[in-house]
Amino acid sequence: MNIEQERMLTLDDCIKCSACSAQCPVAAVYPSFPGPKSVGPDMERLRLEGVRLDSKVLAYCSNCKTCEVTCPSGVKITAMILGARKDAVKKEKSSASKQKKRSGSYVQHRVRDALLGNAEYLGRAGTLWPKGTNGLLEIPFMRGLLEKSLGISRLASIPKYQARFKIKESGNVSPADSDFNPEQSVVYFPGCFVNYNDARTGYAITKVLEHQGYIVIVPPFHCCGVPLTANGHFTAAEEKAKRNLVLMEPYLKAGIPIITSCTSCGLTLKEDYPSVKGPGAERIGEQSYDFFEFLWKLNEQGKLKKDFRTISESLGYHAPCHLKAQGIGTPAVRILRLIPGIQIADLDAGCCGLSGSYGFKAEKYNLAQKIGSNLFRSAREGVVQKRFQSIISECSGCREQIEHGSGVKAEHPVWTLVKAYGLIRMDN
Repeated sequence: MNIEQERMLTLDDCIKCSACSAQCPVAAVYPSFPGPKSVGPDMERLRLEGVRLDSKVLAYCSNCKTCEVTCPSGVKITAMILGARKDAVKKEKSSASKQKKRSGSYVQHRVRDALLGNAEYLGRAGTLWPKGTNGLLEIPFMRGLLEKSLGISRLASIPKYQARFKIKESGNVSPADSDFNPEQSVVYFPGCFVNYNDARTGYAITKVLEHQGYIVIVPPFHCCGVPLTANGHFTAAEEKAKRNLVLMEPYLKAGIPIITSCTSCGLTLKEDYPSVKGPGAERIGEQSYDFFEFLWKLNEQGKLKKDFRTISESLGYHAPCHLKAQGIGTPAVRILRLIPGIQIADLDAGCCGLSGSYGFKAEKYNLAQKIGSNLFRSAREGVVQKRFQSIISECSGCREQIEHGSGVKAEHPVWTLVKAYGLIRMDN
């Protein structure tokens, strides 16, 4: 069943309880956004009758999927909104071909969204000379120019580029090799942030998996497609998915798990890729695991190595929206609580507001900060009250936004495991 069919079949399941709108982080701080019930199921019925409302309203949905997590009837609200955005993009392209002149803001936003959507190509360019790229983006004049010319907020915290993530030893292992052992192999899908902005966390993930006795295979994957979808480039996102599925197919056939350390990548592989017409699509949903979800599975099977050192730390934990949408709970918290000395406080303070590239946009920056204000306050208060020293979260965007909005250090929870296992030295 594809997304279009799924969104149609769940339309009549909406009982109009408005729970989705009550929990929507955007509607809570931006009264002009009618909420997911209105722009989702309600507008969907109008769209079926040929009525099209202002597409600009749809763009204020941050795709956090809180509405779907909240819905008691399992209505695919975000799928409806994305479907409406997809229809609006087609209509805009059609009208644009008939009109030679477009407004300056329309052209600006289209160019900006194309750039932000192509995170993979931005990453490749940024990592050619990371130090130079980072230095350039720190110049106030350049940030002001980006805001004026492209609509990228001069105040937003743009992640710094680093040397690209590369696995030399086992990255090219193939199921066709005579000595290949599928029982001792996993495939790691690093995602754009690890590939271009945080290679060290990628190496930490691989080290922990190797410590469990696995060979970690890292094919030359492309962007998962989430940035493209979020910025209205649906066809390009599907092409990325097809190219990744081609790379995954031999491993999926061999029954090898696909591991992700980015919650948005993981949700995309589980929810979106199965509807793509490509090799391996029928397997990817069942064989994809969040990194800590996979470790918890090993723990339940009695296979997780527990040679932990005592780590006397108190950590605040933020659950990303796209982790909640996977319906797997908080496996990172369960795993880390196995480590002697670790104390974890679940902040339970709502969405961070960044939502990928949403909070980078000039017209949405202040809105994103308002959405995350409760989380920022909880982070600061927790440190001041000495309930924890720092924040952990699986989502790179959440970590970036937490540090930007609160000043509190945030890192991927794998680093706590790295310390506990004694794998702290990992020069890349």
